[in-house]
Formats: sequence, C-alpha cells, structure tokens
Amino acid sequence: MRLEKWFISNLDDSQRNIIVQSIDKSIVVRGSAGSGKTNLAIHRALQAKNKGTYAIIIFTIALKRMIAYGMEVLGLDKERIAYEWAWTNRGFDMTGDVYWKKGDGNYLYLVNDTEVRKFKRCEKNSKAYGLDFADWVAYKFYSAFGRRVSWFNEVAYDNKFSVTDTDYELIPSGTMYKQCENIIDYLIIDEAQDFNISDYKLRIVPKAGVSLSLFGDSAQQMNSNGSNIEDIAIALDYDRLSLDYNYRLPKSIAKVAQQIQNTNVDLMTNNKKDGGNSDYPNYPKPVIAKYNNREEELHGILSKIQMEDLDDVAILVPTESDVMEVNKFLNDNGVNTQVHYRTGKVVPFNTINTLDFSNNDLPCILTYYAAKGSEFDNVFVPFANAANTMSRNSFYVACTRSSRNLYISYSGKRTPYLENVSKEFVTEIDYTKQS
Repeated sequence: MRLEKWFISNLDDSQRNIIVQSIDKSIVVRGSAGSGKTNLAIHRALQAKNKGTYAIIIFTIALKRMIAYGMEVLGLDKERIAYEWAWTNRGFDMTGDVYWKKGDGNYLYLVNDTEVRKFKRCEKNSKAYGLDFADWVAYKFYSAFGRRVSWFNEVAYDNKFSVTDTDYELIPSGTMYKQCENIIDYLIIDEAQDFNISDYKLRIVPKAGVSLSLFGDSAQQMNSNGSNIEDIAIALDYDRLSLDYNYRLPKSIAKVAQQIQNTNVDLMTNNKKDGGNSDYPNYPKPVIAKYNNREEELHGILSKIQMEDLDDVAILVPTESDVMEVNKFLNDNGVNTQVHYRTGKVVPFNTINTLDFSNNDLPCILTYYAAKGSEFDNVFVPFANAANTMSRNSFYVACTRSSRNLYISYSGKRTPYLENVSKEFVTEIDYTKQS
C-alpha cells in the first residue's frame, strides 16, 4: 500500500466543508469507497489536538497502522487510536510483541518493527502502562502479572534485550496499553456503520465530553449488528455531511463495483481518479478468471505477480484460514508476504501480524474485513465462488480496494454477487478450457 498516495494533503470542496465544521460540533459524514473518510477522520483529530483529549476509534485491525501513519504526518499522537473492544475494556493498545526475562516480573520489553522499549514495574499512576493477555495464557503469566492489574513506567532501553536470547520469553497474546480517560473530549469514529444505534446511545455518546464525529458508508457495513449511517444520524440528531468524490477507484473498476452492490451506489458521477480519465483503455478492465480448483487459482496469482513484476499487491480472502492457505502457498514458492491472522478459533492461538504497509514489494494477505480502509494498486480476490458465504457488502469492500488492477477468480460455480456485472465491463478468462 502506497501510504504517501493514500494520505490526502490537498482537500477538495466537500472535504474542506468537513474541516471547517467546528470540532465542538457533532457530525455524521457519509462517503463512498475511496472518498477519503479515514483521512478526514485524521484531520478531525488535528482540529482537536490543542483543544482537549481526542481519540480515533476503529473497528478493523489493519486500519490502525494506516491511521498511525497519517497521524504522524500531521504531528498527532499515533497511540490515540483504539479498537472498539480495547477502548471499552482497557485503553489504547500499543503495537508490538511483549517479552519478559523468564521469572522476572519487574521488567517488560515491547518489540516492534523499528524499536525495542523497556518498562519497569511501578505503582499505578495516570501515566503508567498496563499489561493484558488472553484468557488461555499460561498460568505462570497470571501468577507474575495478573490481568490488567500490573503497571509499568517506561525506562531507558539498555540494549541488553535480544529476541534470540533464550533468557527472554514472548508472552503469547501479550498486549501493552495506555490508560484511557473515562471521558474523551473529542471522539472520532471510523467505519461508524459497524456500530449500532444502541452502542452510540448507551456507550459511545456518554463518553464524548464535547463532540462525536462519525465517518461511514452503509454499503460497506460488514458487522451484522451495525446500523445504517443515515439511521444513526437521525437517531442522534446530528448534522449530516457528505464526501462527494471518489479518488481511489478508476472508472473501469467503479462501474463493476457498483453493479456488485444491490443498493443504489454511484461511484461514477463524481469519479475524480486521474481527473476522471480512468476508464478503459486508460485503465484495464477487471479480470474474472475461472480455474479448475483453488490451487490453480493460487498458481495463477503467483504467475501474474511474477511475470508482470507487480508490486503493491493485496490478496483478499474471506476467512483467516484462507489467509493461512494463501500465505503458506506463497511462502512455499519463495515469496515473502505481509499477513494478519489468528492461528485458530479455539484457544490457545496466536495472532500473527507482519503488516508493514510501507513495504510495497511484499504482497499483503488479508481477510475482506481486515482490508477495510486500505487501498492497493493490484488486488486479487480469489475463491469468489458460490460456496463463499461472506456477505455482499464484504465482497464489495474487497473489490473496492484497488486503485488500478482488479483480478477476481473462482473455481466451480462463481459467486452470485457477480450476476449483474455487465460482460462488456470485464475481461473473462476460462482457464479450465486451456488445460
């Protein structure tokens, strides 16, 4: 994912109309895929920076690193981002793996892609960091730390830690977090349609000290317990604003994506990708390819990436088990990857997270859900068959992540979500007849 391209620096009129709204005013912002909702959420945080406490609340995992990038660009605290559950139950989760020196509960080490941070046990205070982990973690960790009852101050790192040193041990599912205020002056919610009206009335609005800013798109609702963004605005009696333009999707993909949806989605009228000159033949038509089986689909993806020397690639799949399958296939064929998945649904399991959106050479493999808010030049959506039980909205989200090339593939009977797509808008290839 090209972060420098994803982050908006020049605002259009509809985006500027959001920014000029007083940060003390609660608003609901609607915008289609590629309209810049997440960017505007970050800009909204910038408005709050010198006025009081602020936080961006998100519903998807991968989004955190992208938002952190944008917040750093604007000089904001990149740790003022929280997953919905974490924000409710503990605070602001920090990125990285947590280690301890075996048997020594006085120190922790937080290890991420670029640095190691050291923490020393202390009495609870307003600036102390907490430790949490999943229910299934080994008893020795309960004994040493408890859950959300041990507190640590950050201290100078002494360069003595090494992940290869057997004296140090990873705390499986360990998470360090910053405490969260009971009331946050300015709350900003991205993917607002994935929360429901009761969530807002009972849990979210009472925690917003001054204002609440909501950004969403009903067509991208993937949480079955969510609410239509219009209904949320009406229920809360907030002003409704809209983002009018689509910058991500070339017209060649936009006209296919809006036919995937069964609601009245318009991605063409105000399409500003390359100044509106992004239809075929300036941009390629999406490809829909049929294969004999899943393995052939994966060989097709690998061949396409290698033969065309593609970078900034995402492979988007329905489930985490699909992520593991695709990841193993590529790794077995000598391709390094970026992934996010849990190793199982039943405890004990680990979370594998090697996402680094600044590295465009390594393909990202994500579920539809985890990919929300992202964009890539080249997007592959395999396993698009009738047995895929993911929702239409989820499939739509996957197909609207691409800023240039979209490759959809399937084996067997293809998904009914493609039934209304006009044949002249796509290139169809039947590889089952070429073997």
